[in-house]
Formats: sequence, structure tokens, C-alpha cells
Amino acid sequence: MFAAHQSQLLKGLCPMLLKKKCSRWIVLYTVLCVLALDKADGVIAADTVTDTVDWSAMLADHDLRWNRLPQTWKEAPFLGNGEQGTMMYQIDEKTIRWDVGNSAAHDHRPLEQDDFNEKNAPVLNRGRHFIGHLRVIFPESLDSSESALSLWNAEANGTIRSDDGIARWTTMVHATEPVMRFELSTEGDLKGAKFSYVPERATNPRAIRSKNPRVPANPPPVVNKFTDGVQVAVQNLHAGGQTAVAWLTVQSGHQQTLWLSVKHSYPELDASSQAVSAVRTAAAAAPTEWIKRHRDWWHSYYRQSFVTTGDRFWDAFYWIQQYKLACATRDKSWIIDNQGPWLQPTAWNAIWWNLNAQLSHSGFASANRREMGSALSHRLHLCRDNLARNVAEPYQSDSYALGRNSSGWDLLGHAGQPGTGRPPMDASIGRECGNLVWALHNVDLEYRYWQDTSIRDRVLYPLLVRAVNYYRHFLTEEADGYLHLPETYSPEYRKASDCTYDLDLLRWGNSRLLSLAAEMGISETDEPLIATWREIQTKLVPTHINETGRMIGRGVALTSRHRHFSHLLAIYPLRTLTPETAADRELIETSLDHWHSFGGAMAGYSLTGGACLSAILGDGDRALDFLDGLKPFLHANTFYSEAGGLPVIETPLHGATTIQEMLLQSWGGRLRVFPAVPHQWSDVQFHKLRGEGAYLVSARREQGMTKWLHVSAEVGGSVEVQPQLVDAQWVGSEGVKVNVLEPGVYQAQLPEDGYVLF
Repeated sequence: MFAAHQSQLLKGLCPMLLKKKCSRWIVLYTVLCVLALDKADGVIAADTVTDTVDWSAMLADHDLRWNRLPQTWKEAPFLGNGEQGTMMYQIDEKTIRWDVGNSAAHDHRPLEQDDFNEKNAPVLNRGRHFIGHLRVIFPESLDSSESALSLWNAEANGTIRSDDGIARWTTMVHATEPVMRFELSTEGDLKGAKFSYVPERATNPRAIRSKNPRVPANPPPVVNKFTDGVQVAVQNLHAGGQTAVAWLTVQSGHQQTLWLSVKHSYPELDASSQAVSAVRTAAAAAPTEWIKRHRDWWHSYYRQSFVTTGDRFWDAFYWIQQYKLACATRDKSWIIDNQGPWLQPTAWNAIWWNLNAQLSHSGFASANRREMGSALSHRLHLCRDNLARNVAEPYQSDSYALGRNSSGWDLLGHAGQPGTGRPPMDASIGRECGNLVWALHNVDLEYRYWQDTSIRDRVLYPLLVRAVNYYRHFLTEEADGYLHLPETYSPEYRKASDCTYDLDLLRWGNSRLLSLAAEMGISETDEPLIATWREIQTKLVPTHINETGRMIGRGVALTSRHRHFSHLLAIYPLRTLTPETAADRELIETSLDHWHSFGGAMAGYSLTGGACLSAILGDGDRALDFLDGLKPFLHANTFYSEAGGLPVIETPLHGATTIQEMLLQSWGGRLRVFPAVPHQWSDVQFHKLRGEGAYLVSARREQGMTKWLHVSAEVGGSVEVQPQLVDAQWVGSEGVKVNVLEPGVYQAQLPEDGYVLF
């Protein structure tokens, strides 16, 4: 169960008392070798590698458990299937509720109607909307409760007591079908309690918060009941499309089972028929087999990789985030917006593109969970025409961009423009320009880590061409011979010409285009822009620096607290600036120290960002110090909020990414194993983490020393390996070649499906 050390979490809610030491799971992966040493070449022979873990027992150690009813979303058990989601909590002494959410449920008011009377017009007009909730009103006051969220089975259950009664409930959101299932049984003076669905008007949380309602308002929901007992509440939206919730309750004595489905359609008006059909299908299915399909999906998902640090808190945290990630997105489904499928009262009911979406989808590649990142490439591909609509008309023929925020449905939202901005847009948002390039870096992770050329050819390359093109229109050569950018906005700080945020992203995107073109065999005759990309690579102005490190832009130093690492993207996540020379290491260290030198309240992602930068420097102890600083930001269920309690999802998910960065890094053609493990983590193990080039990596560390490392190649190739082993012995499959490049660094040439064991 989750072990949280913060005192504010110890108010009767109890997901924090670990009964067992998580480090015991380290011993469950073993390597069985026959040590037949060949003195001539340092090679050993091995019979096999055995990888086993008792997944059910391991994850049960990390289950969330409560000894009272949760009171808010910050404490609630949460379930989801990448689109539909629910949370359960108490709203008064006799009533509990389950939220009903759907990541697809957006308003669809036209881009042309964005009036900018509020600076985030895309969110007001095309953001997520409220749907409704399920509730149970009990006859008597509720006195006590115990409940649990099983990670392994992705199911929640609990017991509720009154003076003379007891109620038991279970909840699951089916992994592969668009249906939630709720059960309730009652005894004593709690008999008679029943589920009821409460439809809500399709209102926009940001509009409510800013007291800026949309006109005309969406109509009230319409409720109908069919002869077979299925009911449906339909929200027909003013701008077209509909959101519908269908449900069916079956009563057997004092036990109820309720199936519920929530669907959204646009422009079609068939969400209602989809939801009704899903409920009927689920209710007619054999329960045992229906539940088995759900559990089988989750059991397969978890086994894609394994991580343990031996740290009780962070192991529990890590696995809860892997669970949360699969609740929030699925293969080619919805990009994780700021809420996930659990929409709450908020100002951020859409996708934010200047950090949030990228961090939410940052860890899928190294975790070997491709379906947790593919929503980005899928949605960007589907909505590419809208990426052109996001820029001003003169640039739409050859440019793509993303604004600060957009609907998750169509990605429409006015992008910033260098120099003049986009009046009447907010002066800062109207100059925020680099967000699409950052998102495409995440798409590049999918390509590089799986070597799927269809992603490269169909999505990454063509979209990156137009994203870089957008910048190209505004570059000007000055007397110094460099290409400069006019004023743009560094997220969460201020405007600057030669803004480091944009230069870092442009430099990465332009360089990546050149490497992709070479890889694809595209010549300058095929693509005349190659000459321009070479010129940009040669002439783009260097990043501005001073004695404090990297600056925000030309003439703009970092002189006050800055939550965002927008001026440090070249270090992380782009890794175009790395600590491989003494000068670059000093610049990174100076920049990191200065960024965190101002004190005051920072955001949770300031700490995860600091941890990742420290990990790149190889400083595991400092990385852990930053990571430990995240603890006070976490709510009891590992959710996170800002601005006085408004939920945002990305930071805890990025915390899990941070742990992976401490255990394995893959950049510059090298697999760096245990690159930043703190001294406190003396016994660490991971299995089937993934590196660039489609390499799967497993390794074990005991008492601060690497015991063994296994690398397998899905597609084959040459890779440098740094296993924290000097004079290592190795064994490989047929055709494997290993050379020593320098002490502790090896060059491994592996055929497709080949492996090497150090």
C-alpha cells in the first residue's frame, strides 16, 4: 500500500502503512549462469536467464487502502480505461458519489468564434464539460469504512458501517469495453439504499470558474428509459455532437449491480446508441468471463516491465503511477489532458501544451509501454490539418503549430507568433510558439525506442518539417552573421528575443530533420529545404549565457523564481546539451544551481525536472533529494494540484519517469545503466526497460554494485553499453560481438533478437 510520510495525509486516511518491505521483490529476478570462463577473450557461457515475480503479491504491497471514507477527489480511489473514469468519495453524512468522466467529452464551438475575452478561449469553447455522477443515499448516517484499490486487478471495493448496518461495494471500469460496473449490498439499517444517476448540464468548468458562461448554453440533459430497464441521459450540445450516459440496474434481494457507459460523439448524434448498446452487451455477458477479460488486460500490461528501487515509498509510488497511466490513456486513444478521465472543478479542462501533455507522456518509452504514448502520434496525425489552422493565414500553407492549450478532440487553439504576437490574444500566450516541436520530441521517442518507420514516415518527419517551417518564416540574419528569432515567450517567465525555449526546440527539430532525411535517403533534390536546414544548423544563434548559466533569451537573465525549466530543455528532455565535456558539465551544473537558488514555493514539476537534470549529471543523491521534495505536493491518492487545489495530472506521472531516468538512460547511442542511483538505494533491479534502438535492458544492483546486465535487440544493431562494470565478462547469442571502447564502456553488435549478458 502507498506509504506517504506527509503529516497532512495522516488524517484517518490510511494508504500509508506498509506491512512488508518492498525490497524483498528484488530477489525474484535471477540470472542462472554456467561460469565457463574463456581466458582468451573474457567470455562466459550461460545456460539461461530466468525472470519471475509474484506479480499479484508484489502489487498488493502497493495497493491503496483507506480506513475511512474519502472526502474529496484528493483522497478518492480512482479507476479508468483510457477514456472513461470514476472516483468515489463521500459528500455528506449519508451520501457517497462516483464521478462519471470521459476524456472524449468536449464542447465543439468553432475556432472562428474564439473571442479572446478570456485569454484561454480554446478551453472555454472546446474544453471538457461536466457529465454527471452516480450516488447512493443511505437511510442512516455512515460511521466507519474500510476500502482498497487493487492495482493488480484494477478494482476497488469497500465496506461501510452505520450503528446497525453494513454496506459492501465494488467498482471496476472494464479494461477493454466502454462500461463501468458497480455492486452494492446492504444489511441492517442500511437496507434500501440504491444507486441513482444524477445527470448534470454540459457546462465548462473554466467558464464557471471565470464567470464567463458560454452563450448560448448547452441544453439540459434529456433522460429516457427503455422497456428493458436501460436508462439514458443525453446531453445534446449546442455546437453539435452529444454526450450520453446509459445505465442498467439489476436488483437481487438487497444486492444491486449497475452497468454504466458514457460515450461522446461528434458530429454524429449516436453517443446514446453506443452507450446503450455497450450496457446491454455487458449486462448480458457471462460475469466470470467478462471480469476475466478485464483482469487479463491489466495483468499483461504490468508485465511489460518491472522496476524496484528497494525504497518503500518510491516503489509504491512508481507502481501506482503505472496504474494511473493506464487508467488515463490507451493505445491510439486520448492524449492525457490536465485532468485525465476524472474531470473536476478546474481552470484546466483541456490539454496544456507548454509542459503538461509532454510530461504526462514522458515515461512510456523507457518503461516499455508503447500504448501509453501512442495517443500523441495518433492524434497529431489525425488532426494535422487543424495544426495548420492554428497559425495565422499567411503561414497555413506550409506551417503547423500548437497553442498553449487546445481541445483534446481536434487540437484547435490559436498558436503564438514570433515578433508581433497574435492580437488580440494575450501578449504572452500570443508569442508562445514551440509547443508542437516539444510534442514531436515525444513522438520521436516512440520512433527511436521501437524503430517503427511508419511513425517516422507518416507522422514524425512530415509534421516536424512544417513545425520547423513555422520558425523559418521569422528568422532574420543580423550583422553578426547569425540567424535570430524575434520576441517569443518563455513559458511561465517572460518574453525575450532569441528565447532559449524556442532556440532549443528549433535547434533540436532542425537537426533531427537533417538526420531523418539522411536516414530515409532523401536528397536535396527530393527536398530543397535540406539546404535551408543546413544553413539554420550552421547559423542559428547560440543560446545566450552569463555567469549564472543559461539565460531566458537575449538580454533577459533568470533573476527570479521560475517554476518551469523552459530555459533548460536542451539538457532535459532534448539532450542536445550533455555533460560529456568539462565545459558543458560546468554550464549544466551552474544553470541547475541558479534555477533552484531563489527559494520560495516551486511547483512539483520543478522538483522532478531538477531530479532529471541531476540524473543526467550522474548525481543520484541530488536527484533523490529533488524527488523527495515532491512528497509534500502529493495528495493521499498520489494526485497533485496547483493554484489553491486545482487538479493537474502530469507531475506525479513525471515523478515515475524520474525514477526510470535514475535507473537507465539512453542517448547518444549509449545505454547508461544505473547512471544516477543514490547511495540510499543499495539494492535495485529492473527488467525490460527500453532504450533507443529497440533494446530491452534488464539489470540488477546489490550493495551499490552492478551484479549483471542483460541487453536484447528487437531489430538488431550496434549500441554502446555502460553497465557500471569494469573488466566485465559477457556471453551472447550467436552472432553477437562485444568490444571494449574504454574502461567500463563496451560496444555491442547484436543481430535481430540477439542478446548479450554482462
